[in-house]
Order: sequence, then structure tokens, then C-alpha cells
Amino acid sequence: MMDMDIDFVRAQFPVLSDPSMAGKAFFENAGGSFACRQVIDRLTRFYRERKVQPYWDFEPSRTGGEEMDESRTRLSVLLGVAEDELHFGPSTTQNVYVLAQAFREWLQRGDAIVVTDQDHEANSGAWRGLADHGIEVREWRLDPDTGHLDHAKLVDLLDERVRLVAFPHCSNVIGEINDVAAISRMAHAAGAVVCVDGVSYAPHGLPDIGQLGADIYLFSAYNIWPTSGDHDDPP
Repeated sequence: MMDMDIDFVRAQFPVLSDPSMAGKAFFENAGGSFACRQVIDRLTRFYRERKVQPYWDFEPSRTGGEEMDESRTRLSVLLGVAEDELHFGPSTTQNVYVLAQAFREWLQRGDAIVVTDQDHEANSGAWRGLADHGIEVREWRLDPDTGHLDHAKLVDLLDERVRLVAFPHCSNVIGEINDVAAISRMAHAAGAVVCVDGVSYAPHGLPDIGQLGADIYLFSAYNIWPTSGDHDDPP
């Protein structure tokens, strides 16, 4: 087993050499993550040389477009999804809101959705708002003693009227990690779409979404410690 060279890893993050960072450690991800120097260099190059309308027949436009395409290719491989299944949006909160409005047009009065009380407001509030449009909102409540979401309780909530089950991969409130694959199978067996909030999980290890079975999986890129290839390589 190879030992990790911590000094080498730390040296890749310029901010950690700043005297103001001495003696500080950050173990939360809600406010974003520091970028390594390779990512900073590539972003700097993009903004200095390639921040133009992409995909036109001149060098900055062509290379800028290729670099944007590369980001989609690399991230889709990491997440285990097809490139055309990957969507970049403004934020998880806004993306959930847009999704909820789209579902509002699709759902019929009397249809039901399931949300949890283990969720971040961003993955719960927009869905709960569908109650104002005649959609029944059912709450999958956690066990107050353990924080767990009991799968047996979900079974009691699922029937032919349920169209959506929304829940977190990891609760940002209590740190509980949910079995996305198992819950997805249960929801799909009932004919429901699965929407997973991965904001609090993805920063600690990008999930293989293709294996999890979720129909929609959301997270915020700025929460993740980004990595990159050699910044001298072509995009």
C-alpha cells in the first residue's frame, strides 16, 4: 500500500501556504472548497485567453470550446453517466426549483410525491411548494432517536399515486448516509422518479451515479476539491 505524501498534496493548494491559513483546518463543505494550482492555472488561462464565444473558427474560440467539452467528458466518466445525461446549471438550489416547476406541469392533481425531514431546504422546499398546486406531499420522517430513514416507513408511503421520491444521499444536518441504490429500487418498483440531493456527499467522493440508479442526482461543483490534468497539456 502506497503512503500518501501529505506535504506534496498540500503543496498543490496555494492557499495553504498563505500565512493567514496557519493553524486552520476546514472540515465542512457548505461554503465551497479551495482549488488546487492546476485548476487555478487552467481557469486563469481560460479567462485570459479563451473567454470568447466558443466553437468558432479562430484559435481562442476553438480551444475554449474544446476545453468546455473536455470538462463534460471528464466529469461524465467520473460520475458513470453518458455525456448527454450531464447538465451544468447555476446552482443546486435553482436547479431543484426549475425541476419542481417542470414536474408541476407534468403532475396531475391528486398525484403524490415523497420528501423527507432529513433534507436540506434546497431539496425539499421547492417540492413541498407543489402542495399549492394540488399535489399531495407525503413526508418520510426520520427516526428521532437514530436519525435513520426507515425503509419500512417508505413502503407505507408508496402507492400508485406517488410520482416522485426526493431524498438526500447524505443529510447535511446529521451526516446520515442513505442507501441510494436500495431506495431507488423501491421507488422505481412503485413507478416513481427518484431525485437525490448529493450536495453533502459528492465532495467526499464523487458517486458512480450509473450504479446508484437515481434518475436525477444533483450536487454543487464549487463544494468539490477539483482536480485537473497537467495544465500544460492541450485541452
